[in-house]
Amino acid sequence: MTPMNDKPETTAENNKARLLEGFDLLFNQRDFEAAKQYWSPNYIQHSAHIPSGREGLFDLVKGLPPEMSYENGLIIAEGNYVIAHGRYTRPDGPNWIVVDVMRMKDGIFEEHWDVIQDEVAREQSKSGLPMFGSSFGKPDRATAPATTASPLTVEQARAIVAPLYDALNQPATKDVSALLAKAANPDYKSFHTNEEWLSREQLADVFKMIGSAVPDLRWTIMDIQTLGDQIIVRGEATGTPTSELFGVKPTGKSFNTVAIDIFRVKDGKLASAYHVENWMTAIEQITTRTRAENRGKLPNELMVEYYAQRAGAGLIITEGTRQRAIRTIRL
Repeated sequence: MTPMNDKPETTAENNKARLLEGFDLLFNQRDFEAAKQYWSPNYIQHSAHIPSGREGLFDLVKGLPPEMSYENGLIIAEGNYVIAHGRYTRPDGPNWIVVDVMRMKDGIFEEHWDVIQDEVAREQSKSGLPMFGSSFGKPDRATAPATTASPLTVEQARAIVAPLYDALNQPATKDVSALLAKAANPDYKSFHTNEEWLSREQLADVFKMIGSAVPDLRWTIMDIQTLGDQIIVRGEATGTPTSELFGVKPTGKSFNTVAIDIFRVKDGKLASAYHVENWMTAIEQITTRTRAENRGKLPNELMVEYYAQRAGAGLIITEGTRQRAIRTIRL
């Protein structure tokens, strides 16, 4: 083992040895005191999946299942940088295949970046080759594809949709594209009518757009049900816009509205979704009047323009007209 009380020379071989030793202490042995001698107190973290700083990383590892472990497959170094290709074996989900990039100084880990992918089994590999080493990883038990003999459980459903809803909570602070890639298949379709849909990449742009207007956006799963290979989620969206949202300028007021998502699952990931969000109620809550509350209750030019804007963004909007005592209006 490289001595930890002496500063090792900053050479490629020493840096590679230090990284492997530090990762083994932290991820495999869970020896946090010893691992502290490898990570700088001012550790800079760029990963979208790990809290900032050394303590953020250590706290995350403390909450991981004890069966989770790290295995290195390839490591290269140049100057103060080390790149490691490894497998994080997980007992409660798909293994992670990760490229860790570490900047080091005097053998101490100063700054970190990563690229993470879920490991797939042989039957899911289009190339027919493993993602790590010469062997395929285990099938994903937590998000195993549903079959007619084994329908999705609520627990499996929650695990599958979790990254998507994580991306909807303060999207401006998240790697939205990476989270959607974790939740959904590459050919995922998000339908806003029965025929029209957005791709996974287009949906990421919509999430980012809403997140930039509503920095504190929160999307909470209120109820989740399964039916065969389908997942039905009733959600609650809350937040306070700080910039223009759907053509409406911020007023300092917050909204609280409902959303319904119906997902279909294929190969353990989301294949498609049909969704409805009641954004008109949200707009009403942050303004003094709804756009439908014009004289005579008939659509005006502003309202027509509003719906055109929403349709262009791939969003379904519902609006209810307030009921009066003298009559009931059904939409």
